[in-house]
Amino acid sequence: MIKRNILFLLILLLGACASYEEEVIIAPDYNRIAKNARVVSKSPYYVTYEYKDIRVDEIAPIAAEYCYSRGGLQASLYDITMHRNNARRATFACKKIENR
Repeated sequence: MIKRNILFLLILLLGACASYEEEVIIAPDYNRIAKNARVVSKSPYYVTYEYKDIRVDEIAPIAAEYCYSRGGLQASLYDITMHRNNARRATFACKKIENR
């Protein structure tokens, strides 16, 4: 009985140690984004980026900054399309998100 209680305690302690993770905030790599993406079109209501060799989630913070600078709007991914030479185009809509 004591051995089983010690085993449960050991498992509990190991589980607590394994579940501890620090939250790491990673800033966008602006040099990599500038090298692999470009603005195709923009307006106060949307922005479209053409990108290659990066993911759309790496461009999203840039779109969020663009929309926020246009009156505190939030960027929302509207569309992703394939373009020539395996490039993709992502359009982000700048919208005012209502608080519920």
